[in-house]
Amino acid sequence: MDLTTNYFDLFELPIGYTVDSAQLASNYRKLQKEFHPDRFVTSAEQERVYSMQMASRVNEGSRVLRNPIERARYMLELNGVDLGTGGETIRDTEFLMEQMELREELDEIGEDEERLDIFIEQMEQRVAEHGRGFEQQWQNLVDNNATINSENMKQEIQRMQFFSRLSHQAETVLDDLI
Repeated sequence: MDLTTNYFDLFELPIGYTVDSAQLASNYRKLQKEFHPDRFVTSAEQERVYSMQMASRVNEGSRVLRNPIERARYMLELNGVDLGTGGETIRDTEFLMEQMELREELDEIGEDEERLDIFIEQMEQRVAEHGRGFEQQWQNLVDNNATINSENMKQEIQRMQFFSRLSHQAETVLDDLI
């Protein structure tokens, strides 16, 4: 195992949008134990540096694979799709209008805790919905040995990111009320 091993292989998971979280957690603990820098205190400098790099890689890999949006981005990156900085906008005017409407709705909700909870739940459902869309496109690739339609998959990720950000904004408002 080296520093170039992809995160799925590192955690002994198949490359896919759905991840076995129990296996991820179990393998994370195993790898943390194996590469924890405290185990290498008396080792040669090269081994100490390697253990720190691997421990860092294990932490980063776990973070990416636990987060559905980061995991989707990583899957595309593994397949050579350049996602840029994430600052690209969707040119779908219908979706842009929906974004404006949802932002207005959040502003109108104000400090109504019950409505904020409902709004957060709706945004999380939208993230999950677009995650399923991404997963279906990915599965089509695997099942049919097709080529990646990176634009459609990137749009699913961008939509997940938007709904996730909106959910976090609503959660911040809710947290400030408590």
